[in-house]
Amino acid sequence: MFEFVSVSLDHPTACGMHPVTANVGKVASIDAGWYDRVVLLSLLCSGDLSVVRRLLARIWRKISVRVLHVITGLDRGGAERQLINLVGIRTDDEAAVFSILRIGDMENDIRATGVRLYSGHAGRLFSWRWVRRLMNTVHDFRPDLVMGWMYHGNLAALLTRSLNYKGPVCWNVRHSVHDLTLEKSTTRWVIRAGACLSKRPSKIVYNSVAAAFQHETLGYSNKGRVVMPNGFDLERFKPDSTVRDRSRHAFGVTQDELLIGVVGRAHPMKNHLGWVGAFKKLVQRGLPVRCLMIGKGLDARESPLEGAIQIAGLDEQFIRLPATSNPERIYPGLDLLVMPSLWGEGFPNVVGEAMACGVPAVVTPVGDAADVVGDAGFVCASTSAEDIADAVEAVVRLGHHELSLVGRKARQRMEDNYGIGAVADRYDALFREVLDGQ
Repeated sequence: MFEFVSVSLDHPTACGMHPVTANVGKVASIDAGWYDRVVLLSLLCSGDLSVVRRLLARIWRKISVRVLHVITGLDRGGAERQLINLVGIRTDDEAAVFSILRIGDMENDIRATGVRLYSGHAGRLFSWRWVRRLMNTVHDFRPDLVMGWMYHGNLAALLTRSLNYKGPVCWNVRHSVHDLTLEKSTTRWVIRAGACLSKRPSKIVYNSVAAAFQHETLGYSNKGRVVMPNGFDLERFKPDSTVRDRSRHAFGVTQDELLIGVVGRAHPMKNHLGWVGAFKKLVQRGLPVRCLMIGKGLDARESPLEGAIQIAGLDEQFIRLPATSNPERIYPGLDLLVMPSLWGEGFPNVVGEAMACGVPAVVTPVGDAADVVGDAGFVCASTSAEDIADAVEAVVRLGHHELSLVGRKARQRMEDNYGIGAVADRYDALFREVLDGQ
């Protein structure tokens, strides 16, 4: 008999399925008696349970998919933000997140999504204590699919195949590799290990075409390559004149000044010292600009960045803030976002977030940044301080009005191509494709 109620399957795992309840609306009521009758009928007809197992698994996947996301850590960063965006918007599927390292700055963000959160509580990656916790997580959550995030998370996801998990594994690569020698020795090691093992995951997701090409050049398998752009919450990141006025007032920015934002953690690949050199040229050329820098470690005292700013005599022009959990309260106050990175960017989240807030961006030709801004932004000729300064100067001289028009175009580009809902649908389709192929 059929009813329009929620589905509940709570039966021993004879076919590898797990007890779970999912509210899916108008579907047939399924109970253990229905399950037993199907199994009995299959035994009478063929004596082979394999067909029934595949059939029931396919039916169940149309109702719900259980995905375990394994990530290196949950400190504030682009990959971590993208994971939270994805699990937060999928209400029809079940998700869990396992952090190898101790849960970091984004714990509250991910708990707010309602997904299960597990941690290996590792103080460092080269500690095997987290492996037992990962094994317990697999046993407790019983995923249909495991997806790794970032290099260490990808290797850990593959490790689940040795921890009594028999389902598919996918990888998610969130980094571009311009020059392997620029990476830390431990990062080089895990990149090479990933190349050796890259034929084992069912799919390898990259967030940029550049990253896919670079990794395949380093030996990663092109089997199962998928390029998936980042998605953004366009209700959270949006133009807001009230927020703009409030933030500019708080920073003491006058109507005549243009506020340039640079967002990203303290790391050589972000090229913050090179940006100070470029910004000094802008000031020397008489442009009415100030700079707001936001990111983990950027507000540190006696740091190389602070020293460079002081040597350049730019203390009055720079505002430095630590990483924030609410960047949407700051982006609308910017006139321009600059991404001066030297390497390492795949699909830069900060560029997409700023554009969604109606802020045009100037980017260096790193990763897929140029493709992200398209005709709604600006690309430097190179990563040199001179070329960055020249590109930013040309944009600043457009003035407030022209910049606001480019900002509207940037917002429209994000709406047309990078909404989180559309990207989440693509991930959902990928998961079901992989599972249907088992």
